[in-house]
Amino acid sequence: MASISNDQELKQALDRLDVTQQRVVGALFVENVLDLSNDERIGKAVKLALDPAADSDVLKSAQKSVTNAILESHARCGAEGDWKDQATYFVGRAAAACLMPKPRSTGKDPAWQAALSSRMARTSAAIDSDGGMPEQESAKQFQILSSYLNSL
Repeated sequence: MASISNDQELKQALDRLDVTQQRVVGALFVENVLDLSNDERIGKAVKLALDPAADSDVLKSAQKSVTNAILESHARCGAEGDWKDQATYFVGRAAAACLMPKPRSTGKDPAWQAALSSRMARTSAAIDSDGGMPEQESAKQFQILSSYLNSL
């Protein structure tokens, strides 16, 4: 029975997953922060990413859609520093990470990228609302990955 309790264990467990499992776990991380985005394209892409049997062409199309959402939310953030738009931007980045067809040359796994961007989304939302506990997102990710591994 897997129990993840810190980032080192999270990263080690993610490193053992194949590309499809990385996508699904990354999508589970993003699903946990979807409430921070009102962009339907991101939600649709996450639903696709959660399906282990998703067609690669459909996933590529979803990745393009998410990229457009990222660009639009980033443009809205602008000089005004709108933290809600910044949160949407990071949710989009997290979704794009888990839709990556293969790990980037930086050596960072898609699920790890999704985890970090999800945490940034939660942090942006906390700044906007002058409250909240962004570190709770990490703990939730530990639970998500533990549950996933225990379901295998």
